[in-house]
Amino acid sequence: MSHIQHTRIAGLDGLRALSVIAVFLAHTGLAGVVGGGYVGVDVFFVLSGYLITSRLIAEHHRNGRIDLPRFYWRRARRLYPALLLMLAGVALYCLVFPGSLRVEFEVLPAFFYVMNWVRAFGIYDAHLTGHTWTLAIEEQFYLVWPLILLGVLKFWPRRLVLAVALLAVAVIAWRSFLMSQHLSMARIYCGFDTHSDGLLMGALLAVMPRQWTARAGKLWPLAVAILLIVTLSENALDFSLLAWGYPLTPLAAALIIAKVVTAQQAALVRSLDIAPLAGLGRVSYGFYLWHYVVLQSMLYGGHERMGAFFGRFSHPNIAMVTITFVISMALTLVSWFAVEKPAMRLRFPWRRSAAMA
Repeated sequence: MSHIQHTRIAGLDGLRALSVIAVFLAHTGLAGVVGGGYVGVDVFFVLSGYLITSRLIAEHHRNGRIDLPRFYWRRARRLYPALLLMLAGVALYCLVFPGSLRVEFEVLPAFFYVMNWVRAFGIYDAHLTGHTWTLAIEEQFYLVWPLILLGVLKFWPRRLVLAVALLAVAVIAWRSFLMSQHLSMARIYCGFDTHSDGLLMGALLAVMPRQWTARAGKLWPLAVAILLIVTLSENALDFSLLAWGYPLTPLAAALIIAKVVTAQQAALVRSLDIAPLAGLGRVSYGFYLWHYVVLQSMLYGGHERMGAFFGRFSHPNIAMVTITFVISMALTLVSWFAVEKPAMRLRFPWRRSAAMA
């Protein structure tokens, strides 16, 4: 997932790390240990919504406007270099091990951030890049949210909190309505219009008065319990939960984030900020990109040219999970030091840019 942070907030990298570990274990399917590990995706969504909105609001308060070209440049600078490296690896894999994989459907939907709609409408089952549906939802949010936020700040500034809350409720209501129309789970789960409530809950956290956020953060033990129960549940993605029960996971994530950002000296924050978690959290975007490619390469390794070694891993086991993690981390570190960090130093290509008040 994307990494948005200007001034470091202790504990958030640790949350990223726990989230990406949960997703990783869920994708391995190892003995159903974390059937609900997909809640990590929603933690990422809430984090992204909170951080991106905090940055936009701070810029608007500071300058009375939001520099949209610079904003989009920063997002592209952060997201595309690592994505392009991963897609190059996927394209190479498809060329070296040709089979039923179609390189254009593996690469192009991910490149253009439309994989969520490819999955939602069952156009193609991407074996190596299907996980980029979450990145597509985030990117679509980045495209439209600054414009919506500017509109609210211009025409309804005193009702900003209410406006964001209503948008989140509208997404939940819309999802419930579409479910009543018996749409597929893929359409409900992967659609931007039906799965952006977590991003909006994060945005709501960013625009709430700080005292409200602090009060919400006091509920963090309950929130942790909810996330643990869902993570360990085998039926976390049960279709019946997607209407009104499903929003509990991003809501719980928002409560934990509220605690982290308003109580930086708390024991919870210190435990999340230990070096291993903070380190993994900083490179979690690259790890998310690579882990699924590596995992699927091993599980999908039935091609004759792959040899007997990869062919052994037709089912998840401890050896496969360990090897996948090690290879994924190695590729993640290459991505971080060779591509992502250098890209962060790139400057905005135009000195003057259009900004919107």
